[in-house]
Amino acid sequence: MNVRFKLFGIMASLVLLVTAVYFGTTQGYLESRFGRFSATDIAGLLQTYYEENGNSWNGVGQADLAAAGRPGTGGGAALLSPQGTYLLKVGQADDSLIVRRGFRQAIRVKGVRVGTAYAYRWDTDDSLRLKDSIMSSMKIEGVRAAALTASAALLLGLWLAWKLTRPLKRLIAPIDRIAAGELDVRFPVDSRDEYGKVAAALNHMANQLLRAQETRKRLTADVAHELRTPLAIINSQLENIQNGGRSVPPETLLPIQDEVIRMTKMIGDLHQLALAESGALPLDRKPADLAVLLDGIIGKLEPELAAQKIRIVRTAAGTVRPVDIDSSRMTQVFYNLLSNAIRYTPSGGTIECVISEREADGSPYVSVSVTDTGIGVPEEELPYLFERFYRVEEARSRHTGGMGLGLAIAKEFVQAHGGSISAKSKPGQGTTFVVNLPRQPLQNANYK
Repeated sequence: MNVRFKLFGIMASLVLLVTAVYFGTTQGYLESRFGRFSATDIAGLLQTYYEENGNSWNGVGQADLAAAGRPGTGGGAALLSPQGTYLLKVGQADDSLIVRRGFRQAIRVKGVRVGTAYAYRWDTDDSLRLKDSIMSSMKIEGVRAAALTASAALLLGLWLAWKLTRPLKRLIAPIDRIAAGELDVRFPVDSRDEYGKVAAALNHMANQLLRAQETRKRLTADVAHELRTPLAIINSQLENIQNGGRSVPPETLLPIQDEVIRMTKMIGDLHQLALAESGALPLDRKPADLAVLLDGIIGKLEPELAAQKIRIVRTAAGTVRPVDIDSSRMTQVFYNLLSNAIRYTPSGGTIECVISEREADGSPYVSVSVTDTGIGVPEEELPYLFERFYRVEEARSRHTGGMGLGLAIAKEFVQAHGGSISAKSKPGQGTTFVVNLPRQPLQNANYK
């Protein structure tokens, strides 16, 4: 059964339920009103008896209540004294049932309550005729009203079912196409309600799937390319060695060793990246002074800085306390960021490295920013900077920009510490990378 028929069935059920509730409520109301009338009539007869009997209830057990009607099936009437003593009981119903479920009417003589009359399922000829007449009229008019209401409600239900399911039917075809592998299909977003949000979410999902597919293809191509070049070099060198027929000088083996080291590094980086992405990266956390850590990295980069006449300015905004980190992992993060900054900063440029301690939503964290004065990154490329093997064409190449794993590893290492890394840039004005590390370590981190 499709959604449209389910909605129609729900509307039909609601119509039947409302009709049944209407008749039940009306009948209950009539029973209540006639029950009060009966209690009033009985109280009037008993009051007359009391006054004519010298203001006494003596012999009230033989009082004739026929003028006030008769008990219906399982009904009855009762008279209680002001002290709660049963003075009279008529009918098949239990005394307690009459008092508990019946309608009561106080009997007063000269302002003083001398008793209380109770009536439960008590009928009179007039009340029966009136009740039957009203119920008969109500049934006729009720059936007419119910028919009109049901017709209108069912028509409305059909329209609502069509209106509510139409957007869903429009989503089914694109979903089927995406399931068949057409990841470039997009859903129409023409409203701001829940359907529009669903369509937007599906579009986002399709974009992510397409992006994942492209990343997978690019990953395969990049890995193949990265391995093809060193393997070709190694193969060529080995062929030369074999064809030479003489002892191999050390300088001949150096290119082979360089390519083996390069492949080994790439495989190691991919392994570390896989561990971090799966949450299995071990962290040896200890308190560390980030200023000392960064100064050590900058010292190692001094030869490159001097060769390119680039200056690094490392400052601290206020007092920054030590933070619990895996120094080895975070050294790799900041080394990658500073190396990138040096690589894309023109000769004579400046790189700023600022450490600060901040707080967000009551949680303290340490922030480290690295800003270069290089060529910058186009805004549309920023969301993809931290993907593996991703290179900005204008700024990076396999010859000058490495393998495209550094920022992906940096992101995973920072996130393994419970932190975040982001980038902002303007072409021609440089790029800023910001690393935020929480002061309190994560409880579920994979520590040694």
